Amino acid sequence: MKERVTFGAGPRLEGLFEPPDGEGNPAAGSAAAGGVVVSHPHPLYGGTMVQPVVHHIAKACRSRGFATLRFNFRGVEGSEGEYEGVAEKGDVQVAAGYLRERIGPDAPLVLAGYSYGASMSALAAADAGSSLAGLVLVAFPVVFQEIRADVFAGLGSFVGPVLSVCGEYDDIAPPSHVGRFLREAGLRPREVVIPGCDHLFAGGHGQIEKEIARFLAEGVVVGGIEAADGRTA
Repeated sequence: MKERVTFGAGPRLEGLFEPPDGEGNPAAGSAAAGGVVVSHPHPLYGGTMVQPVVHHIAKACRSRGFATLRFNFRGVEGSEGEYEGVAEKGDVQVAAGYLRERIGPDAPLVLAGYSYGASMSALAAADAGSSLAGLVLVAFPVVFQEIRADVFAGLGSFVGPVLSVCGEYDDIAPPSHVGRFLREAGLRPREVVIPGCDHLFAGGHGQIEKEIARFLAEGVVVGGIEAADGRTA
């Protein structure tokens, strides 16, 4: 059951909170195995929290027992404010704080994002240190207009497990480019390439769900943080 929520002090953001599969009461988020904030693609190109890839990311998370929070970045639909470019990482952080209140202080919290949402999730994770249990980057555009690669300088400080999902023919987030960037930043991502797909993942939504569900089951440990490569925080 979806619950429309608002949170944040400035700008005020709108979102959709959904409990994990099998939980009929939206207020039952405290019983979730953890929580995932899912961020949408670029606000200036029609990105919203109901975009199909965002929907399927959240669906995969709920299938593994995680509550999800999708939200609209500032200036999108019912969220207050105006698009800024990089400051939107603060929207991810505010959303994470709200979801933390819903799932409890000890439950694992993961950030996930698609395209621009992946960029903002990566920036938020760089600031979060060991307080996050995982990071899911779908079609992560390392360089895109006002977002330069050097803004991710602190990403290597993130010690949790990382999943990178790219389309085989994505010319915005080429798999080899994304993988190399993440490794050079000091991360050891689990890299998945969806065959036959470009940046929009037409026909690949089911595979995205499968890979994210597997990552949450194998890489994110409920009650603690353990990277897929064995590093711990």
